Amino acid sequence: MEMKQVITAGKLTGSYMSSWNNELQLTVVGGHEITVKVGEDELRDLADRLNERIVSIDKERAEEAASNDRLKASCEEEEVE
Repeated sequence: MEMKQVITAGKLTGSYMSSWNNELQLTVVGGHEITVKVGEDELRDLADRLNERIVSIDKERAEEAASNDRLKASCEEEEVE
């Protein structure tokens, strides 16, 4: 019989990656800790997924900043006229 457990732990407040036994420790609100052993392949996959998400966030913020700059420039042009 196979069992599955899903834990919703809340907001991540800290993390630690052990360099000597490949354990990833995540700390969530309330000080609760989740520790998992991460193999090299899984670690590389996790790094790729995190980097993809960070690139996506950076792109969204750059687009928002560019849009805000255009709006600000447009408002400044209207004030000059």
